[in-house]
Amino acid sequence: MHPKHQAVIEDQVLQEASIWFAILQSDNVSREDQQKWREWLSQHPANQLAWEQIEGIQAEFNQAANSSASQYVIKQTPSRFFASKTTSLFSAVLIIIVSLLTFSFFTPFYSEMDKRHFQTAVGETRLIRLADGTQLWLNTNSSIDTQFTADLRQIILNKGEIFISSGKDKEYHHRPLVVDTKDGRLTALGTRFNVRYENNKTSLSVFEGAVKTAPSQQPTAIITQAGEQTIFNQQKILTNSLPVDPVNEAWTNGILLANDMPLCDFITELNRYQESMIICPNELNTLRLMGSYPLNNIPRVLTAVEHSLPVHIWQVNKKIWRIDKTR
Repeated sequence: MHPKHQAVIEDQVLQEASIWFAILQSDNVSREDQQKWREWLSQHPANQLAWEQIEGIQAEFNQAANSSASQYVIKQTPSRFFASKTTSLFSAVLIIIVSLLTFSFFTPFYSEMDKRHFQTAVGETRLIRLADGTQLWLNTNSSIDTQFTADLRQIILNKGEIFISSGKDKEYHHRPLVVDTKDGRLTALGTRFNVRYENNKTSLSVFEGAVKTAPSQQPTAIITQAGEQTIFNQQKILTNSLPVDPVNEAWTNGILLANDMPLCDFITELNRYQESMIICPNELNTLRLMGSYPLNNIPRVLTAVEHSLPVHIWQVNKKIWRIDKTR
């Protein structure tokens, strides 16, 4: 990467770190603010590096303040936040300096800024708030890259599943919000929608507004309206205008929703949220489930399945379970 391009990204993250510093040193900092700071800190290694730079600058500022016989003392410990007049002054100066650094590179290299990578582990879901106000939920074992330029808001879904509630792009009103997979491009038309990429196909469920779908090797695009679902691959639209399935939104609330769902289809979904695997013979797919099941307590879910259906779930080995019909 060009050195100046790298400087843009570092300056932007450094500015975010300085703003968090200003928030956390306040006497009125809330537990919610502290939790959001921790989430920001863990989102990307660059955030941790920026925070360490802020701490380094603060240490130098402390030394300068002490050498000037300042009456205010800045105290820093790993478990406590900062609250003093000297800290407030440091924070204000820091924000101004970092803002000037960011602004000096901002215009010429805007196209390289705000490139981020996010991913989740198996069983983990995550809420991400993007710079334009868009809220994005990342489902289990998923990976995305985001890049916002002056002309485009791009989300690349590398694997897994995301749910998007698009924000209003107040700064650059003309920038479309797109989701790219290996199968093609989805363009949001002011909307809430779910995208899942697996097994060389992409599934789109639109809950509000509309989404334009364009397979990468097909010259024409279609519009999927609210309440509809579209499945496509690189070559063509596989299915269109299917009714949307509420299960594709329920997971954002930590729920696996079963609405007359075949048992083995249910188990396949459940397997996405755990390292171990439950084997479900195809003949059991005639059994169906109804209800809402918490994804953060899979043993409880399996107990509920056994109570609801004539089946027994047993452990084959450390990683494999099996479900059989009781006689």
